Amino acid sequence: MPDIHEENQESEMDQEPDFRKLAIATFIGIFILGGGIYFAYRSTLTQSNIEENINGSPLPVSPSFSPNPPTAPLRFTIPADAKWYTAKGKIYPYEFSVPSSLPLVIFPGDQTDSIAISWGNIPPQQNVLLNIELINKRDPKYLNLSKSDYVQNWYKFFSGLKGVKNVEPFTNKNGLKGYKATYINLAGDSPNLDVFFEVSDKPDIMIHLANGILDPALFDRIVDSVSWNKK
Repeated sequence: MPDIHEENQESEMDQEPDFRKLAIATFIGIFILGGGIYFAYRSTLTQSNIEENINGSPLPVSPSFSPNPPTAPLRFTIPADAKWYTAKGKIYPYEFSVPSSLPLVIFPGDQTDSIAISWGNIPPQQNVLLNIELINKRDPKYLNLSKSDYVQNWYKFFSGLKGVKNVEPFTNKNGLKGYKATYINLAGDSPNLDVFFEVSDKPDIMIHLANGILDPALFDRIVDSVSWNKK
């Protein structure tokens, strides 16, 4: 008659491999789950600054995305028969016309409701085409000054600018009163044109457009198309 202790010992030995397999399977499952969570987290980080193309299609790229090669032209141009569409703000009721071939992106949670260009070798965060200037957040004292004063002193908010070269008042075809401004950078150059529009029913904000890469005639057409539709 076999010893009962020997039977129990053999039974435990028979079950031991099952426990080992279960432990290994559990470890693999945890590893895969952890890896999935990590890569999902990394994906969120790389896309946290850019939400989507302005036309609604996803833009699954990192904030440093450059869709064109290093040899891309310095100026974005369009053919004479290019198709245009109307871009609109998500927070503020601004509108403007833009060629469909110009890749534009928006940013999630951005209070300035900005639209940026994703083209060439400049990160969209450094190539904002249009944004809303929140004057109170820049400096509340300018709420009591003229919009011209704000434009004249706008460069003071940026460490890369050291002065203003010229400010020219104008009115676009939709009746918005604006200012075309050129500022002086630390190298003594004025490579960009900045445009500011007053908003009659919103004295605490201005519409701001900037051009660094667009063909001047193209940028002028965009500027002339800007409108403000009161909600």
